[in-house]
Amino acid sequence: MAKKLLLCLFAIALISCGVEDEIISLLGEDGTVKADINGQTKTFTFGQNSVAAAITSGDSGPITVYVFGLAASTDGVSDNSETTAIGVTLIMDNPDVIVAGASFTFPADAVGGTYTFEDENGSTTIDADETVSATLSISAVDVPGERISGTFSYVAFDPDTNATYTVGNGSFTNIPFFINQ
Repeated sequence: MAKKLLLCLFAIALISCGVEDEIISLLGEDGTVKADINGQTKTFTFGQNSVAAAITSGDSGPITVYVFGLAASTDGVSDNSETTAIGVTLIMDNPDVIVAGASFTFPADAVGGTYTFEDENGSTTIDADETVSATLSISAVDVPGERISGTFSYVAFDPDTNATYTVGNGSFTNIPFFINQ
């Protein structure tokens, strides 16, 4: 349950409008997240959509827990259109593992994925937030330039509808990356 809560909170924090506006003003408009959602390709482009990655930390009793999160979302709120969001989260005990060449696989690693969707009138809602399988690979990290690239794939389950969603061939290229510890 704590893992599910962390995934949801991180995705919400990354895709909020205030964060997007701040990131755009600092970095300009580039960076892309792309994935096949149940076989249908979806591309999220920074600036037009909310796209970002971050490492955050929090205390869990006597230890500090770090979370790497990647989120991409269309902005259906401001124009009353559909909203699609995907997110990948890795819970770790040391943020130094986020380096070029690093790979993580569920369940050996605490990596998971989420997929949410809501149509323009709110009649269709998907909240697939239980991870069935997941992989995350980091191909490039530019800490001074605040950019990161890599690949991901996962299968997520929506317990409300008993539906499974496959998010495959995922890639994130030169997206904004922040470390907030």
